[in-house]
Amino acid sequence: MNPRQVFDPTNPPSHQDLPRATGLPAMVMRFYSDRLAWLGLLFFAVVLAYGGGVVMFIYHAILLGEGGPAISHIHHWLLDSSAAFVGLTPIIAVIVPVAAWISMRGRKRQSTVLFALSGGVMFALVTAPGPFMHDALVGRGTLIANTVTQWWGNGRAPTPPAPEVGVVVDIARQVALGLPLYILLMGLALLAMRAAVAKSPKRAGRT
Repeated sequence: MNPRQVFDPTNPPSHQDLPRATGLPAMVMRFYSDRLAWLGLLFFAVVLAYGGGVVMFIYHAILLGEGGPAISHIHHWLLDSSAAFVGLTPIIAVIVPVAAWISMRGRKRQSTVLFALSGGVMFALVTAPGPFMHDALVGRGTLIANTVTQWWGNGRAPTPPAPEVGVVVDIARQVALGLPLYILLMGLALLAMRAAVAKSPKRAGRT
């Protein structure tokens, strides 16, 4: 499947271009044979990790008062989002071509909605255990969090941990926020990607 069928509005697919069902590894490899797909992956990874990370940080650290290391909010957001960027980019690399394939199954006017819905739902489900992974990798008391605190600590004591709510509730509220958030971000990122490619097709490169 050619990523330009989804990302390049100047190259709309015809009925003959519609992707055929194929194995996932082969479909992913074919998708990334075009340099535009790699640019798209980087763009979607940044939007989901850092854009989504803003909302998740406000929700967990501020609204739920889950606290964290004694660093500023900006450093805390950068720490969490950078960890998400590194850890989730390989997963996004699979979600994007799968969402692109799904979006091509409907009418042209439905492609953006199908891409956003399928990609957003997949990403929300994958990140459902995000709070537990966060606590294990970059949460308060971990090696990474302690190192960052030594580098950029502001001397303020972190807020106390939020009351325990149980695994099921924690995952449920993560998914409840993640579904609308990531569906929205997937759709906005796709529209922005298409606009950028339309304005600068040569810079995106063709293979």
